[in-house]
Amino acid sequence: MGEFIYFTEEQKERANAVHIADILQKEHEEVERSGNEWRWKRHSSVTFRGNSWYRHSQQAGSHAIDFMQEFFGMTYPEAVTYLLDGETGQVIRGGSQKIPVRAASGNIKQQKEKVQKAKDTKKIQEGTANPVQPVNTDMSKADKNNMNQKMLQETEVPDKKKFPVPPEKNDTMKRVYAYLMSKRHISREILSFFVRQGTLYECAQHHNVVFVGKDKEGKVRHIHKKGTCSDSKSFRMNEEGSDSSYGFGYSGKGNRLYVFEAPIDLLSFLTLYPKNWQENSYITLNGVAEHAMLQMLKDYSNLDTVVLCLDHDAAGIEASGRLAEILVQNNYKKIQLLQPRFKDWNEDLKNINGEAALPAQEHPKIMECDAWIAVLKQVTESMKMEYATKRYICYYYQGIYDALKKGRTKENLEEAFDEAGMLLTGILVKCMEKEGRALGKETGDTQILDNLQKRYKPHQDKGNFNSRIRTMQKAFEETMEVLDTKDLSQKENKELFVKKCMSLTMECIKAHIFVAVDYQEPAVRQSHKAQDTEGGMLLCSQ
Repeated sequence: MGEFIYFTEEQKERANAVHIADILQKEHEEVERSGNEWRWKRHSSVTFRGNSWYRHSQQAGSHAIDFMQEFFGMTYPEAVTYLLDGETGQVIRGGSQKIPVRAASGNIKQQKEKVQKAKDTKKIQEGTANPVQPVNTDMSKADKNNMNQKMLQETEVPDKKKFPVPPEKNDTMKRVYAYLMSKRHISREILSFFVRQGTLYECAQHHNVVFVGKDKEGKVRHIHKKGTCSDSKSFRMNEEGSDSSYGFGYSGKGNRLYVFEAPIDLLSFLTLYPKNWQENSYITLNGVAEHAMLQMLKDYSNLDTVVLCLDHDAAGIEASGRLAEILVQNNYKKIQLLQPRFKDWNEDLKNINGEAALPAQEHPKIMECDAWIAVLKQVTESMKMEYATKRYICYYYQGIYDALKKGRTKENLEEAFDEAGMLLTGILVKCMEKEGRALGKETGDTQILDNLQKRYKPHQDKGNFNSRIRTMQKAFEETMEVLDTKDLSQKENKELFVKKCMSLTMECIKAHIFVAVDYQEPAVRQSHKAQDTEGGMLLCSQ
């Protein structure tokens, strides 16, 4: 039977979020500055910034997973496993059965050695038997299962993580203090505290500032290095062997955990709000992955309130939403969002010190959602309740279909989702209002739209044009199924119908946001027939 390794969408997202610089540092590869980006010395045509890379010689690029496949010869599962530091995956065998698999960790050389070791476990040791003995096809099913279980046990590779080796300390802190105090405006008192804790120092070789993450027992588990030059795009990397489950931070006796993207953000926040700061706990993620936050909560049972203090930009807003969901899934209910006035906490610190600060960036999708909801309120207010029928749902859904048949220009899509889609949304809201009244809920169209506005989460709103159309089609079919097969005089069926209307309405809103914010017209127009097939939209019986 065939098998494949399954990774969740969240796992793939985290893997692709790994910075290319961290990968190359881990593999002891040399890099150099190239304008606003970095260049890989061994492959001079490859430049990178954050988790994105581009190969200029081939005019192609992508993110971290593809990088591992392209340049280090890894398969897709090997690449994801490597980027997640050996995180457990799942092997799917025989269709439905999921078998947990422990994935190896470490650098690429170690990974390959471990893979080879696993492959060699079936070989006969020290010549005690013939390594090419044929498999006995007459074995019983029980015997085969026993043999397979034995093979799994034999091939299990211990998941041993290397600890990072802290770089040698410099004799003085002159360069680090000058950078963090003069350039970043961080308080000397705050810096001195972490220096005394042994979690902040200057390295001897390159005079980088070193941020140390320790576990509960005080063992060094994570090393993050940042350059001290005045350039805002200065060097930064994690030391080989660093465990993403730990980060630079501090543990207090209180019940609040403050979460930041980077050490500079944390230090800036403490400089801004120093009063009794040692009562609380703080952790940096060195990005937006949740591991260090969850490890901190696991290690310190006194923590029950999490304050997310990420950057005030689109990436920070999406990450805050995703982290809040993860916290809820882990039974943490007390979650707060605290945003800086400017782009991040150091920009706030710059501002109060008289420097020009980068402004905050609101999420364009949220802004578009708010504006579109305001339009929809006017539309639904003018609609009569008698329009809340299957006939009108089908009529305006047909209008979306007819507009998409004309082509995939932005003009066609606006006709589909900003005209027919807008009216369909209004009809669906009226349906929800009508059924809500029948259920004894005095919920008007404005309240329904306000609820939809609150429900919209940009980090959940992903996908290309075709996937969105398929999702909308599914939501429409499920709505029709309730209307065609359920007795709406019954309470549970009314509630189900409202739920399906809510889902379809949200897809209409997302479609408008996609066209307004994300959509780019194809360079080459496709045929109408091809578009109809890809879109997957179906006609309905009215």
